[in-house]
Amino acid sequence: MPEYLYAFDIGTSGVKAGALTPDGELIGTTYREYGVSYPGPQWVEQSIPEMWEAQRLASRELIERININPKDIAAVAVSSQRATFAPLDKDGRPLTNFIGWQDKRSIQQCERMKELIGGERYYRIAGLPIEPTAAVSKIVWLREHAPDIFESAHQFASTQNVHLAQLGVENAPCDLPDAAYMGLLDVDNCVWSDELLDLLEIPAEKMPPLAPSCQLAGQVSPDAARATGLAAGTPVDTAGGDLQSAGLGMGVAAPGYVSVGIGTGGGVLIYLEKPLRHPDMALNCLPHAIPGAWEMEGICLASGAAYKWYRDVLGDEERRTAASLGLDPYDVLHEGAAQAAEGSTGLIVMPSMVGAGAPNWYPKARGAILGLTLATDKKSLTRAVLEGICLEIRWMLEAAQRLGTDIEEVRIWGGAAKSDLWNQIAADVYGVPASVTAVPEAGLVGAAICAGVGVGIYENAQEGAQSMVRVERRCEPNPELSAIYDEKFDIYKTIYKALVQAGVYERLAALD
Repeated sequence: MPEYLYAFDIGTSGVKAGALTPDGELIGTTYREYGVSYPGPQWVEQSIPEMWEAQRLASRELIERININPKDIAAVAVSSQRATFAPLDKDGRPLTNFIGWQDKRSIQQCERMKELIGGERYYRIAGLPIEPTAAVSKIVWLREHAPDIFESAHQFASTQNVHLAQLGVENAPCDLPDAAYMGLLDVDNCVWSDELLDLLEIPAEKMPPLAPSCQLAGQVSPDAARATGLAAGTPVDTAGGDLQSAGLGMGVAAPGYVSVGIGTGGGVLIYLEKPLRHPDMALNCLPHAIPGAWEMEGICLASGAAYKWYRDVLGDEERRTAASLGLDPYDVLHEGAAQAAEGSTGLIVMPSMVGAGAPNWYPKARGAILGLTLATDKKSLTRAVLEGICLEIRWMLEAAQRLGTDIEEVRIWGGAAKSDLWNQIAADVYGVPASVTAVPEAGLVGAAICAGVGVGIYENAQEGAQSMVRVERRCEPNPELSAIYDEKFDIYKTIYKALVQAGVYERLAALD
């Protein structure tokens, strides 16, 4: 009997490959970075060949490192970044780079979509607000600014489509969680919306076929096997978008549990048994990676990216120290932050460096630091960055709680999961326990669960989560510190609203 489940987690900055046993033991993982390009004002693109090269090299390296027989792999699945897409010609060749989820070339198209469809109507159909993250407004941008590419496009493909096709899947489907962030899905019925397609003049035949997660899609082709080191004929199953796969990989498979992830961006995912819309359109409602379930989510656009910016621009000393000691620069930053006073002596850091995501959805927002004094030191500033990212995420949790959604426990994944300090800050800021699972590579675990369901190792995704997900550490909130963060959270919201109301962000954006 095959012994392993194999997964790829294809993010914005790089790809992870991982092999796991059906009971959740991580046998090994590898990581390869790739680049992001900015070919125009507010454009964000990625090279499809460069990403595939990183994926196949990560896979070959993993199989060689852990020394397993590829024929012992039961199935493979891919967790991929959502909203990123590419137009493909009739032979499946890309006509452009991937156009990324952070790309904001389509702000004007979003404004016209609001006039044409109406924000509330669009949210009712698609489960999303009208803003530039989803692919749809950039598809409209192509129709208006690159009509030759629009007309030549045989299919507007999600990243999941492309990655499955690269592995050898014929007529590769778009899984429902990824399809939702194309921005054209009827979320309640899980079909492409004829109404939206007609209004936006996007031919239905240019959209990819749909499939739920956890479904057999095809098998690894001989060419893909030679490229990746996998065995030809290995089953390939649909997984989900990065946030949904990570939620499943955190065990968010029942009410009361929430996953919070910090990658390039950040995300909150709350399990729903049926679709639920937020009255203020503050949170998205999309299909879960668990077939037949939904989720409510919020997205931070630059949480991890803002911290990386801080490390790269202001962390020279910490990077030199880390290099001399053989450490990760983030560990050195965290060591300093742990010595700072809780609450960072009144400092507020707002990490919205590529605009505000949920619950405000305001692309012209900017990052900010407030509360600097001559007594401010680097340690306090670092801690304030960690706190600011948690405060941004708390705003999303608050929006969900106002709907009566119960939050019993938050499970942390991504870069934040590696830091005990950051996990404790999260518990204190959110006011609920914050847990880390034994395998924090949540996207890999979630995709592996989907792979296992697709080939019958698990009866369903819930059984897979019970088999593979185990809590390793749990941070309880400190009531005294939570009271401090309640006040900081109120100040955080007050600052943001004041800047919006005074038109500060609008004036700054005009200077770009």
